[in-house]
Amino acid sequence: MIVLVFIGVFALVYYVNFRRSRKRLYELAARIPGPFDYPLIGSILIALGKDPLELVTHLMELMHHLPSPMRAWLGPFLLVVIDEPAMVQDILSSPDCVQKPFLYDFFRLSKGLFGAPADTWRRHRKLLNTSFSPAVLKRFVPILNEKADKFTHELDGLVSAECFDVHKLLARYTLVTIASTTMGIDLSGEKREMLEEYSSNAIDLFTACFERICKPWLHPESIFKLTSTFRVEQHRMAIFKKMSKKIIGMRQHVLGQGDGLERQDSETEDKQEFPTAKIFIERLEEISRDPSLDIDADGFQQHIDTLLFGGNDTSAQTLANTLLTLGMYPELQEKVYREIVEVCPGPGPIEYADLSRFSYMEMFIKETLRLLPITGLIARAPTKEVRAGNIIIPSGAYVMMPLLKMHRDKKLWGPDAEEFNPDNFLPERCAERHPYAFIPFSQGPRNCIGMKYGWLSMKILLCHVVRRYRIGTDIKLSDIKLSLSLVMKLNKKHLIRLERR
Repeated sequence: MIVLVFIGVFALVYYVNFRRSRKRLYELAARIPGPFDYPLIGSILIALGKDPLELVTHLMELMHHLPSPMRAWLGPFLLVVIDEPAMVQDILSSPDCVQKPFLYDFFRLSKGLFGAPADTWRRHRKLLNTSFSPAVLKRFVPILNEKADKFTHELDGLVSAECFDVHKLLARYTLVTIASTTMGIDLSGEKREMLEEYSSNAIDLFTACFERICKPWLHPESIFKLTSTFRVEQHRMAIFKKMSKKIIGMRQHVLGQGDGLERQDSETEDKQEFPTAKIFIERLEEISRDPSLDIDADGFQQHIDTLLFGGNDTSAQTLANTLLTLGMYPELQEKVYREIVEVCPGPGPIEYADLSRFSYMEMFIKETLRLLPITGLIARAPTKEVRAGNIIIPSGAYVMMPLLKMHRDKKLWGPDAEEFNPDNFLPERCAERHPYAFIPFSQGPRNCIGMKYGWLSMKILLCHVVRRYRIGTDIKLSDIKLSLSLVMKLNKKHLIRLERR
């Protein structure tokens, strides 16, 4: 009895001191609406018992009725949900909102650009930015054309009235292209099964990591390590790491050859024009030799892991989603096709200078990204108090910005926000909207480092595929439901059919 009383008194004193140390946080939190607050557990009940697909469906039903900004408590953690574009801009452009929440640590990429602490990220990002400069991107165009042409001819064997899942093929294709360009390593000779295993395993790995976020009882690492989920994660992580380890080994072999990379570079006609344009792996090798940057072997590998997965899965998903929507809207597909043959009438490679002329294609891809986003939400952890609109967000809070809601908000996109319409991205309509109403690759200083590369590679592949094939599908946009993950998942496979033009 005495022991229980002692424990009770200790817990009460601890709780009082805990509340007192966070007085400012509670004071500012009280000024923000919080419709889902419950004693002690906060807002956990909204996610309890729901898998990621059910949670998205539930939130989509609520989204037009929730206040913004909105307060929610995940146990002791304060979440501030913001979807007003001007306020989102205040957060993402603030130098005090570069840090990501501890939840990003669950993805085990805390040394790469994806999840690195703010100070580390600033130093590394500044030095790695040049590896995606226009000069470097221009060097990639011949390689991307070669890979896209080969991929397009591989599709010949799938031309029929039968549908097939194009995502698996695209996941392999984007992995090969990201390695060939940014890593200077050609994986096209590797076994197809190994390449496909990397992509499917990575999706399973990071989906499970995301699901852990929705289960607060698994947040403490000491508890998580006791579960079977942790053991499965370790197995998947070992498979995931094989690819970056292989690339590092192949890269060391190339460097050991002395001239292997130079032979590849000499095939690019822009090498003499841009002699200092270094690809990602070259720049990473260079900065890793600087002891002040503290990039150990694990950090080096995590940078490669981050770029490989980021460039592979996001591009593959966007391309697969776009081919699916092209099949859903044949009349719009023909507009994309006519633009392609007008800009590049011949069957040859796509020139770098022509890529900016595919305005309708870009509108089509953006509309696909709006309704089928790659990332469902973005989160930041302010290191100081930050003003967003008429509220002050305290240090210690986590800010969540639901792109899924923003991109379908009828206040921003009109009463037909759920309808597919590339004209939403006509220049005059874009001028009427806040620039942060559509941010598929995030925005501000911590946006996606490979965003321009992604646009380049996607446009080149779509040009090659669309001018050779007519795409069809039986899936309708209304059939598709989204599931939260690191990269948003569809409840349907990317089933399309091809017909030669």
